[in-house]
Amino acid sequence: MPTWLIWVIIIVIVVVIVAAIVTMAGKRRTVQRRDRAEELRQQASAQAAGLTESQRQAEELRAKADLAQAEAERQRERAETAEQSHQVEQAGYEDRLREADRLDPDIDHKAGDYEPDVWNDERSEGTAPGSTTSSTSSTPPSTSPSTPTSTSDTPKHASTTETAPDDPTPDDSTGTSPEPPPQR
Repeated sequence: MPTWLIWVIIIVIVVVIVAAIVTMAGKRRTVQRRDRAEELRQQASAQAAGLTESQRQAEELRAKADLAQAEAERQRERAETAEQSHQVEQAGYEDRLREADRLDPDIDHKAGDYEPDVWNDERSEGTAPGSTTSSTSSTPPSTSPSTPTSTSDTPKHASTTETAPDDPTPDDSTGTSPEPPPQR
């Protein structure tokens, strides 16, 4: 056999062996990639269960937040209703004071600077007739105890709770003074 034929056979055998090694390595790499892909899929499936749990928790917290917001809105509406009710009562109370001042001949209710003495009257409601608190400023009533003063310092509508026999319009059927609005 010629030497060149031996060299061709050796080269063909080497090429076949290299091709077989490359093919087996490729198959091994493909199998490894399949195994790795399967592991990643299993990890993703395990994480998907956690995602479902976290989604459930997020939805539960959102529902709680929505309930709290709805309750806060209901409370806000109740507060607004109470405030409106208070304003209506306060307006009625001030109207009664204005009416009393209009009927009182000692008070000039037509004066340009006329204002009913609402704060003094509210402070004197809890005191005996003829007494008032020590403060006569236009600030809201304080929780300090009342001190008696003379009747001349107290407005007419605050110092008496009885209606005159010749008065055609008593405040109510019992003849008592009107109740002040609740204080905030």
